[in-house]
Formats: sequence, structure tokens, C-alpha cells
Amino acid sequence: MELERLTEEYLRHLEHIQQLQKIADNLKKSLVESIEHQGEEDEKGHQWLPAGKYLLQRQRRQGQSKLNIQRAEEWARERGIWGKVSKSVEVLDEDSLMGYLYDHREDEDIEEQVQSLYDAAPVSYAFVKPVEEASYDY
Repeated sequence: MELERLTEEYLRHLEHIQQLQKIADNLKKSLVESIEHQGEEDEKGHQWLPAGKYLLQRQRRQGQSKLNIQRAEEWARERGIWGKVSKSVEVLDEDSLMGYLYDHREDEDIEEQVQSLYDAAPVSYAFVKPVEEASYDY
């Protein structure tokens, strides 16, 4: 059967890809360790290591600083400037809305009104790795 052959070939290739990925990951780990221990650092903090006709690089990457909201709030409150550096944002409280709708569940057309407040949930599909039918419990 053609579909069965395609499925078996797909599964074989998936397994082969996983094996190759493990090999590539191990080689990369060895190269990174070599650069880390034997490489020379440039003025930007990148590490370089000659490898025959190749030049290996371990690139330094600096993340961005992130404001610590809790510390900043404490700091602003201590200085009495919280009112100047904060803002209030009004948002719908879904729990309160649901409570209101529950309390008024006897009202005419309330269920229809509730449904109109929600967008339809999107439908998507995922291809699941095939399993042998004999071992699958429907």
C-alpha cells in the first residue's frame, strides 16, 4: 500500500534527522568548548579560533537591560512621586462581566447576547507523528 510505504519512509527519515541532529549538536558543543578555552577575544568580546581553512567565532551577545518594576515602584513611592510616574488603565474585568450575566441569566435573550460577546474560536490542525494502528487506542 502506497500510503503505508510513505508513512514508514517518513518515520525513518524523522529518526535519521534526530540522529544527525544529535551528532551535529555534539560537534557544535566540542567546537564551542574549544573556542572558549583556546580562542582569543577581540575588543567587542567575541572569541576567535583558527581551525585550518576555517575561522571559528563565539559571538558575544548582550541582552537589553530591563526595568525592575517592583524596585522602580518602591523607589518612586519612597520619593513621593508615584502619582506623577504611574497611570491607571481601565480594562474590562471578565469575571465581573460573567458574574453580572449569571445574575441576569433569567433575562430574555441573555444567552444570545452572551454569545455575541465572544468571537468564534479558530480551528487548527496538527499533524501527529504516526503510530502503529495495533498500539493505538481509539
